[in-house]
Amino acid sequence: MSIARLLLIAFLLLNFLASAVLAGLSFFASRQALATEIGLNLGQDAAMLMEQIDMLLFERLQNVHSWSHLDIMQEARLGDVDKRLAGFLAEIRSGYGDAYREVFYADPAGKVVASSDPGRIGQPLPERAVWVETRVPIGEVFLRLPTADALDLWVRAPVDNRYGPGLIGDLYGAVDLAGIFRLFDQTERSEPGGKRVALLDREGRLIAASESLRQGGLLLGDAFAAWRGDGATQFVHGAAQAGQGPVLAGYAVSRGYQGYPGVGWSLLVFQSTEQAFRPIRNLLWLFSLAFLLTGLLAGVAARIVARRIARPLVALGDWARSGVKAAPPVRPDGGTREVRELGAAFGQMVDNLEQSRQQVIHAAKLAVVGEMAAIMAHEVRTPLGVLHTSAQMLRREADLSPEGREMTRFILEESSRLERLVSTLLECARPRPPKRQPQDVHAILRRVAELLAAQARKKSIAFEWRLAAQDAVVPCDEELLMQVFLNLILNAIQILSPGSRIGLRSQGDARKLVVEVIDDGPGVPVEYRQRVFDPFFTQREGGIGLGLAVTRQIVESHGGGIEVAESAWGGAAFAVGLPRGAEAS
Repeated sequence: MSIARLLLIAFLLLNFLASAVLAGLSFFASRQALATEIGLNLGQDAAMLMEQIDMLLFERLQNVHSWSHLDIMQEARLGDVDKRLAGFLAEIRSGYGDAYREVFYADPAGKVVASSDPGRIGQPLPERAVWVETRVPIGEVFLRLPTADALDLWVRAPVDNRYGPGLIGDLYGAVDLAGIFRLFDQTERSEPGGKRVALLDREGRLIAASESLRQGGLLLGDAFAAWRGDGATQFVHGAAQAGQGPVLAGYAVSRGYQGYPGVGWSLLVFQSTEQAFRPIRNLLWLFSLAFLLTGLLAGVAARIVARRIARPLVALGDWARSGVKAAPPVRPDGGTREVRELGAAFGQMVDNLEQSRQQVIHAAKLAVVGEMAAIMAHEVRTPLGVLHTSAQMLRREADLSPEGREMTRFILEESSRLERLVSTLLECARPRPPKRQPQDVHAILRRVAELLAAQARKKSIAFEWRLAAQDAVVPCDEELLMQVFLNLILNAIQILSPGSRIGLRSQGDARKLVVEVIDDGPGVPVEYRQRVFDPFFTQREGGIGLGLAVTRQIVESHGGGIEVAESAWGGAAFAVGLPRGAEAS
């Protein structure tokens, strides 16, 4: 498969996958946001309706209680012979419109003495459900819930006997629920799809509802008792009591009104999820259409991009194949940034390979030079030792002239210098492997500083110590490590001007110990820092350029490394890293 086709397929798959994920996330996020918003609105509707129900019920309870304390109620002690009480109750019933179905008075025996409906006078009081006691700010009243044969609320207020002990009877008000039904029906018809409203008593029985629930025969049943749940103000219910599948519901509990505590009623306002989420389903169709259009546009764009990427890659392949030939390859131009970077990386690889080849040739030459140096050092050392010994013996002659003594001194100094040069050549050509033992590097540094203290004092160079490493013990060859720090510190002493300073620092962790030798001298130029450890490279007059090369060999034979940089004082900073444990081997 060609790279253009592979890129085209990958681009299309990625685009479709990303579009599908985004569309799905957008759909579900919108659905969740809409559900939250609708649930909040339903909860607010439920709270508002429950507040209106509390206010209406308070007015009805307060009315009946107030009427029971009027003076005219005392007419009932005489049986309302002149029908004044009945006339008063009829006026009340008429004055409140359809708020009350009937208002009547019954004596303690349960006989209706006076009523707004003349046909009820003299009849016994019908038996109904248990009365529920409730309180209004100035007294107590009793409430009976609707029954199957009479969908109204009965409010009962005891009538006190002002002329003697006890009660003379009870005043009753039959509250018509038609007003509440109309309020619920208005809420149900307020928007397409409708909301359902259900008023529940303390036990969860449905005592009032909107039209669709009344027509479903759910009144006075307990179909919604379990919907009260944990009292959440909005929730999703999956039951089908409402005859319409899952619904979003808002829930509110009676909070009373102006000192009236309420009777523990609650109210549900709910709407089917199918109706509530209809805008989201329409949005899903729009997402699907946008998904298809995006796919078509992405296919065209993917083909163009794939061809744009593939063409320079083919050219890069041709260039890579030409890179193995003797002639220098011609680098391709153009393409995307990544392709240009790939071409640059390949070119860098070719340059690095050429550089590595030169380094291998150079290393091979150094190896030959090293072998020759070892042979020459071996052949030169014996006659050099004879020359040095002879000069020492000649210097002891008593009758030797001053000029002869001066020449003898020259011979001794130069032969010693040649001996050191031969030893350095041998160390560089054939370094011995380190004999590792746990050693305290701080102690080694202090011994080296003591050895070089005299030379430092001659130039007024001060040592500044900051050995911060808590544990300076590493496995190393003490003699070789002393040579490392002797070379570094001696180089600093030789290159520094009088009055300068040398800093000795250490820091470490569980893996390695780092020792720094820093100074405030001229430092090492940036362009020389990569070559300063090469054999025979030196910037100091009279140097042979082998000290740092031997130093790096010793440090690397310990499994460590050495780096050069600029110190905080502006001079040179040599950092020697020595491994502590298994890395040292």
